[in-house]
Amino acid sequence: MRLFIGTIATIIILTGATLTVLALWGITPIEWAHIWKTGITIAIVCVTAVILWLVKVLFFKKDPFNVHKRSKNTFD
Repeated sequence: MRLFIGTIATIIILTGATLTVLALWGITPIEWAHIWKTGITIAIVCVTAVILWLVKVLFFKKDPFNVHKRSKNTFD
């Protein structure tokens, strides 16, 4: 739940920042269509980044599920 709320907050913050930059460059008036399109674009970028991270962790790391290090008392 914390991850979901953080993701939504991040999308809202990035959307606001993007719309502010658009307003600074004179792309006005800002309509709800711009807000929705910007939010959806940022959501797609975030989901793509998470999928790429997951693929990296699952397929390109040597042993992603080995969270415990070998202790000094193990025998080979």
